[in-house]
Amino acid sequence: MYVYFYLEKGEEAQLLGIFNEKKNGMKKAGQGTCRIVDLICPDRKNYSFRGGKSFYDMPAYLFYLDSSTWTSDSRFEIVQYSEDRTLRVTTCYEFAENAAVFCCKSILENLGDEEITIEGITSFCLGVAADYEKGKSYPSEDVEIYYAHNTWSEECRWVHKKLKDAGIWAYGNLCYDRFRIANHSGFSTGEYLPMGALYHKQTDTSVLWQIESSTSWAYEIGCFTPGYRESFLKTDYRQQIYLQLFGPDMESAGWYRRLKKGERFETVETAVACGMGHPENVMKEMTVYRRRKRKITELPVIFNDYMNCFMGDSTTEKLLPLIDRAAEAGCEIFVIDCGWYDTGDWQYTFGEFEECKQRYPGGLCEVTDYIRRKGMKPGIWLELESVGLDCAGLQNMPKEWFFQRHGKPVIDSGRMHLDFRIKEVRKRASAILKRVISRYQLGYIKIDYNLELSFGTEFQADSPADGMLQHNRAYLTWLEEEHAKYPEVLFENCGSGGLRMDYGMLSQMDIQSVSDQEDYRIMAVIAANSASAVLPEQAGIWTYPLKDADRESCIMNMASAMLQRIHLGGNLDQLTEEGFALVKEGIRCYKEIRKEIPEGIPFWPLGFHSFDAGWLVFGLHLENRDLVMVCRREGEDKWIHFPVRKRVEAVNVLYPAAEKRIAQRDDTGNSVAAELERKNSAVILEIIYE
Repeated sequence: MYVYFYLEKGEEAQLLGIFNEKKNGMKKAGQGTCRIVDLICPDRKNYSFRGGKSFYDMPAYLFYLDSSTWTSDSRFEIVQYSEDRTLRVTTCYEFAENAAVFCCKSILENLGDEEITIEGITSFCLGVAADYEKGKSYPSEDVEIYYAHNTWSEECRWVHKKLKDAGIWAYGNLCYDRFRIANHSGFSTGEYLPMGALYHKQTDTSVLWQIESSTSWAYEIGCFTPGYRESFLKTDYRQQIYLQLFGPDMESAGWYRRLKKGERFETVETAVACGMGHPENVMKEMTVYRRRKRKITELPVIFNDYMNCFMGDSTTEKLLPLIDRAAEAGCEIFVIDCGWYDTGDWQYTFGEFEECKQRYPGGLCEVTDYIRRKGMKPGIWLELESVGLDCAGLQNMPKEWFFQRHGKPVIDSGRMHLDFRIKEVRKRASAILKRVISRYQLGYIKIDYNLELSFGTEFQADSPADGMLQHNRAYLTWLEEEHAKYPEVLFENCGSGGLRMDYGMLSQMDIQSVSDQEDYRIMAVIAANSASAVLPEQAGIWTYPLKDADRESCIMNMASAMLQRIHLGGNLDQLTEEGFALVKEGIRCYKEIRKEIPEGIPFWPLGFHSFDAGWLVFGLHLENRDLVMVCRREGEDKWIHFPVRKRVEAVNVLYPAAEKRIAQRDDTGNSVAAELERKNSAVILEIIYE
């Protein structure tokens, strides 16, 4: 990866481009140039008209004054100042080792005596050399945008389209069209993943990005004309594409921040990868980078009693036979999910987290002790950032502990949101963790988040979105500290499934619950796409054969999860003997390959899958072999052919071993063919290379 900057004293610092190979003769205002940071200060002089764009065509506020340095082997910093020297902005680029990825953020500092108000600032800006030409009313046919819908139980739905089909057209010298995706709440991935990519067909290259924010974020793509003011009356101008990544701003979240003298503000962090091929190929670079943020080596098999099972209604009587069956299947962790603290509706009574005697007459310790005797570690569910409206202890909690707007606590989904900026709130959460971990000797904590509070809190904040950002940063710091206290305890992140699946949060968590989807046929698509958003070794995939499940549905349930993390659910104690045998076989096979998953590089031979895909093919590249999940959903043809990276020596069926599944290389040895007789069936293959 080669990154070029234009740094001239007294001018705006510019990013000239990101390239896979070295470029000579790079010049200012060449193809793809743009300023490295844009910001909005509402009281600064502004004569420009930018239309609907968030930042672009704003006047230049910042100027480079001969200050850039490598602060380490991997970190490069560029410092700029406002014209009156009252604002300093340091933009940091940190380059990942062994990957074509860098992360980028900026730090603002008020050097003047007067308060400065910021209504938005980019974390990263890029100009893309994909021209608009005079006489054309649309951008190049060669440029595509990739983005991912991520709603509840329908996570990781990637789509791609040409930029002109995304609404970016170019009429006249100045184009005000843009394509923007934004989030404004604590559900950081409640509508979209904070990710995207641009693919340039002509050069066969992609730029892929992720925004590492657990609150508000946005990215925007539009077009611009380098030096357009000088060329406004010319006929030979060429417009180009820009990309901007940022955290909360006024437009999408009502965010603003006042900086008093000496105060600093740090933008959310972003990561950018580039490489040859489509975005799914560049995901290799992002995977290596993510492993730098979170290293995970142990992948125990987890059973959780929620999905397609007790759904928050566990008792000792119900749990004991299920614990027996989970242990017999080969599970290593058994998680008691929500509802363990009350006889009522688990959604609204939580907060104190004391066990319910009616559910567990002999105490919850009777159950957790039984789990350990069966050779498994116990785990339980907590929701620590909120309190249910029917919680008995709610009336004793001060109003100042909660998110507030208009002077009153905000209520949503039968909950009130706790503010982790408050020391007493953090102490309370720490005490709950300490009590349950020590009392029940837990090895696993599932931390959930189930409310949508829009922008945030006004309490002790310039704007609600800034209150949310401050809370989230305090919460992540608290998580890091608590994890350090209990290094042997695994922490799972859940946000109504995959609705808080960002690498601000995932940098502090061991496992991500990627979805609450209950239909295994849809879950298979989510699972096949999940490694685009989450490391395979972090992605918890529900597999829950139903009590009346036939052979193929049991196999498809298991195969969907076996290249990532098995989160087993369902009524194991009510499965047929054949179905239970297939679960046991799947877990045995998983234990043989799981040690390699943290080293595997995800790949998608057919590209990211749509939710109506007839076939799914997802795999992991290992040193000289691949592990591949192949699934036939509603595809009419019983054969699927897919390309592989080099000449194949052999193709083996790893799961199910007893069922006839045909898989073979083609005559050239450069692709593989697999046959599945029935719809909604699957297989795990091992492809060995020469």
